[in-house]
Amino acid sequence: MNHPVTNTQGNVNAIRHFSQRYLMQWRRHFSREKSDTLLIVLSCLLVLAHHIGSVSNWIILSAFAIMLWRATLVFMGKPLPTRPLLIAVSVGLMAAIFWQYRSFLGRETGVAMLTLLLACKTLEMHARRDIFVVLFLTIFLLATSFFQSQSLTSAFTSIATLAVLLLALLSSQFSGTSPSLWRRLRMILSMLAIAAPLTILGFYLFPRIQGPLWGLPKDANTGRSGLSSSMAPGSISRLAMSDDLAFRVKFIDTIPSRDQQYWRAVTMSEFDGKTWSPDLSSPAMTSTELETTGIPITQEITLEPSDNHYLFGIDSIAAAPQMSSLNSQLQRDGNLYSSVPIAQRLRYRVASYPNYRLEPQLPVSRLLQHMYLPPNRNPRTQQLANDWKRVFPKTEDKIQAVLNLFRNENFFYTLEPPLLGVHSVDEFLFSTRAGFCEHYASSFVVLMRAMRIPARVVTGYQGGTRNTQDGYYEIKQSDAHAWAEVWMADRGWVRVDPTAAVAPNRILKNLAATQTPTGLASVVSQYLSENSFLKNLAMQWSAINNRWNQWVLNYNQEKQTSLFQKLGLDHLDWEKTLLTLFGVGLIVLATLSLPLLGNKAQLAAHDQLYSRLCRKMARQGYAKQIHEGPLAYAQRLETHLDAAQIALVHDFINRYIQIKYRKNDRLDSHPKSTTNILRELHSLLKKIK
Repeated sequence: MNHPVTNTQGNVNAIRHFSQRYLMQWRRHFSREKSDTLLIVLSCLLVLAHHIGSVSNWIILSAFAIMLWRATLVFMGKPLPTRPLLIAVSVGLMAAIFWQYRSFLGRETGVAMLTLLLACKTLEMHARRDIFVVLFLTIFLLATSFFQSQSLTSAFTSIATLAVLLLALLSSQFSGTSPSLWRRLRMILSMLAIAAPLTILGFYLFPRIQGPLWGLPKDANTGRSGLSSSMAPGSISRLAMSDDLAFRVKFIDTIPSRDQQYWRAVTMSEFDGKTWSPDLSSPAMTSTELETTGIPITQEITLEPSDNHYLFGIDSIAAAPQMSSLNSQLQRDGNLYSSVPIAQRLRYRVASYPNYRLEPQLPVSRLLQHMYLPPNRNPRTQQLANDWKRVFPKTEDKIQAVLNLFRNENFFYTLEPPLLGVHSVDEFLFSTRAGFCEHYASSFVVLMRAMRIPARVVTGYQGGTRNTQDGYYEIKQSDAHAWAEVWMADRGWVRVDPTAAVAPNRILKNLAATQTPTGLASVVSQYLSENSFLKNLAMQWSAINNRWNQWVLNYNQEKQTSLFQKLGLDHLDWEKTLLTLFGVGLIVLATLSLPLLGNKAQLAAHDQLYSRLCRKMARQGYAKQIHEGPLAYAQRLETHLDAAQIALVHDFINRYIQIKYRKNDRLDSHPKSTTNILRELHSLLKKIK
């Protein structure tokens, strides 16, 4: 009967023997050139992964296919494709690029072209110069991934990818035997450690400019989504399916209840029968058009880029925020409007008053404007409004009649309402009775106007989720909302939210509280939202991203000026800043270059050990002559050393010649043999007296 310990040891030895044989076969099959090529292809694939979702799927799939083609050629040991074939593939891909974008200019087009050209370039890596072109192009393409995302996750993954790129670049520099993988990784980490202080110093001291660091005039801000400046059935429900962040809010003093958190964006008074749009001629608000009382609610808002002109704040904002980066204006209809599109993350403060009167007096022309309805549209709605107008004389009663209709009749609140035709309000009120907030707000305003009551639609966001880790409120695209405003004499514009009559949980909780989970994704999403540990973990990560946004991505000219003031550099201008940065950089580079000024020859490890042997013999009076090789030197030492010492010297010289002149061909394919010989040389050198 076999002993279990003996069996276990035998299994371990068998596994070790198998792994060694596998590694030997791998090294024998894959030369140094093949390994370096596969490493380059791997680094290119990692960079392409950063662009998944930002460029067209066919471009990513084509690039991946070409990379796999290149890897297959390496594995099978076949030659690269001929130049005519490579030219045909490249021209075909460029033609497809032009067919999709109708141009070779632009940011998105440029990134797409670089992606495919990088993949094609890997098919013609014949010389080291081609390898450098591929790697430098890959580094540039990695930088373009920040066009789409500058989050903390993107930063971490980019640093990891850059480390692999540097590893591939470093591996291609060695002409002889390449160091071990761990040694090369240590060299890469040393390079990154040296670059990190200079990077941090340059980040804080390099003069900041207004606007994004990169971008082209026409398409620098494309690809962003957010609340639209118009509203049609289905526009907000499509946006509400997105979980992207719209903005973060930090309340300075008073935190309003959720049913007061109406984040106003766009006020819409123009209606063509289907689509609502704002009054583009709305001038700036005057002091007589807004009356406020009570304690204000101060909000510090960090707005994500949206390429829109609208800023946000709780009703009603008393004054436009003062910002050096852009000019904002508080319009007569209560909108906070920016002079330029919001192309970068923006932080500002506003003060809102829960108790206010907005335009308590309106001229007749403005009243008629907010009672207009397109003719020959929604006849059944017009008839219902005429009946109610005779039954309910007061404005408050008319408003309550419409809310009771939504509350008591069989209306549904859904993200997937049916399509509506020409008479959209008639179909919604009398047929489908299923819609999202824009359906209820639009039909409510149409009924009000049909009863000769001035009314308009307001879009923005409602509510938000408080992050328990940092106290910020996160307002996402899923919080997009539409409500109505009705004008009453001496009271001005009064907010009325028809959605609260149909789905009160939407206002008191959130959108998810109004939806029944269906499908695996919805069930998983509900489980994650209800699991306290995962929920806290998600909030913690969101808080870390918020700090990254506040302290890194939002480091602008104002923060840099404030930092200079704290450092006592109040009057430091751009010229002095650049000179200081240049001077500090020279000092750091000079310090790092000092060890290289000695012009010392870089000896291999075995040559260093042989030099130590020569110095040891020289101290005994047997210095090596310039013309003597290792064997001649050993023969001369035989006349001066005893038998034991000369045996050690001969053993040392033989091993040195073996690793120096590669007498054993197996050393090239077995780096571990080289390491063993170096260890033996160390041991012999210690024994030689």
